[in-house]
Amino acid sequence: MRFLKNKIARALQFVQSRQAPVPDCGTFDSLETPTEMDISVPNSPLEDVEKSLRRKRRVSSGNNIMKNYARAFVNFGLSSLALPHISNGDISPEKFQQILKSKRKNANCIKGLRGLLLQERRDSRDMRAFKIIFQKLCEIFMKYYCVNWIFHSRVDDKMKHLSYRGKILRRVKDPEHFTYLEDFVKRKSSAKTI
Repeated sequence: MRFLKNKIARALQFVQSRQAPVPDCGTFDSLETPTEMDISVPNSPLEDVEKSLRRKRRVSSGNNIMKNYARAFVNFGLSSLALPHISNGDISPEKFQQILKSKRKNANCIKGLRGLLLQERRDSRDMRAFKIIFQKLCEIFMKYYCVNWIFHSRVDDKMKHLSYRGKILRRVKDPEHFTYLEDFVKRKSSAKTI
């Protein structure tokens, strides 16, 4: 919160330093009539800051939500917080982390994450055990660690990430239907307003 306050204070100082000083008007006789004067009222500093924040939000909101969540799932699986949950599975923690490190680069989109969650017939026994454990770790992360991760990360649009939390959790629980994140109707209507 203090970072946001400092950022707003710096923006206000910048806006105030850019405002031109009021020229000396002289006598009343030298004043122009109201129709000849330029009657433009500058925006207040807070309005300028709000407009720039809205503009930034419109550009960056939702661009990398799935990528950020997929990276967080993989990093959580490799962290020491996941070790107690991995040790209860059919695969050793070392083997789990070795497989996850090899699949790490592929988990940056819906398709890559779905490949790590969805069990297929051709998968080996170790790979099936890996996918079951990884799915449980993703659920644990979404339920208990997700909010803390969002508010302590460099994510730009924290509220957008929070709003997608429930959708992603449902799709992690049922990876067969994990093919998209946004509704198509919602995306079309938001494209028209921009």
